[in-house]
Amino acid sequence: MATSYKGRSNSRSRSTYGTYSNSGYSWGSGFGGWGQPSGGYKKNNNRKNNKRSGGSNTGSSAYRTCCTTFEKKISSYKTLCDQTRGPAGANRPTPTTLNSFANWINKGAVVQTVSKAQVSRWARTTNKNFNPRNPSPTACKNVLAAKFGRATIKAVACSKSGSFIVATNPTVNGRSFCFPK
Repeated sequence: MATSYKGRSNSRSRSTYGTYSNSGYSWGSGFGGWGQPSGGYKKNNNRKNNKRSGGSNTGSSAYRTCCTTFEKKISSYKTLCDQTRGPAGANRPTPTTLNSFANWINKGAVVQTVSKAQVSRWARTTNKNFNPRNPSPTACKNVLAAKFGRATIKAVACSKSGSFIVATNPTVNGRSFCFPK
């Protein structure tokens, strides 16, 4: 059986039972069009090899946020680990304090360091009392909470260098949080 149709140049006819071409076997007119398979077996020799190189074909963009979170946690743990090594210019944080900060990291917080000069500068803009000659973690936490918000600042402790280590939320208002210099 043959069907007539009008193309670009001449009128042609083709079989409605099926045809075989270089791209495969076509059953009738179907949805595949003339010479394209529409439900039948398709032999495609020019198809690219779809082997996966990793566990997923989603690429590295799907893992970017996960990787960033891991890198922040690793950096935070390194900051805590640095408090236990080498000479100390001031009193080191106690093991209980370091374990408390590790628990904050496990809950998703990020550990950052802040100098006394930065805290005293922010104390002037927030009208909070802070004595840089005799700094206390409580006074530092009050200044930081007034400047950046109570929900942002989780914990504050003195570091071995005389500055402060601060556990903060990793993001504030949908953006990564980092203390300004």
